[in-house]
Amino acid sequence: MSGDDLAGVQACIQAYLDGLYKGDMDLLFKKAFHPDARMNAADLGGDRIHWTMAEFEKVVKERGAPEAAGFPRKERIVSIDFAGPDTVNVKVEVLVGKRDFTDLLACIRIDGEWKIIAKTYCLTREYATKEDVLAAVGN
Repeated sequence: MSGDDLAGVQACIQAYLDGLYKGDMDLLFKKAFHPDARMNAADLGGDRIHWTMAEFEKVVKERGAPEAAGFPRKERIVSIDFAGPDTVNVKVEVLVGKRDFTDLLACIRIDGEWKIIAKTYCLTREYATKEDVLAAVGN
């Protein structure tokens, strides 16, 4: 893949991470996610989550922005794996408020733009308080 391909994927993922932290609906649902994207996971109780983007948008709005609530920002792109010229899987680790997640993001290029078409995630840690988060992150 070319450097432009990689830069396009990274821009899509950065819009996703910025949108999560800032609670920016346009970054998440216009820039990062494809409108037909789906999200899947097993929640803390073991129930399966299967959301449309409209359902995920409601969750993000109700949760509020971690930035506005004074939470630190912590994220990293773990891997970017191209499966072909227009398909890539990206693994990220991200702190959203009091929760650490590992996200698996399937991206496709449509009309020259990279979009997340599917998200599967795992909650890897939930902190009890914001102070616990700050102590763990070092802020």
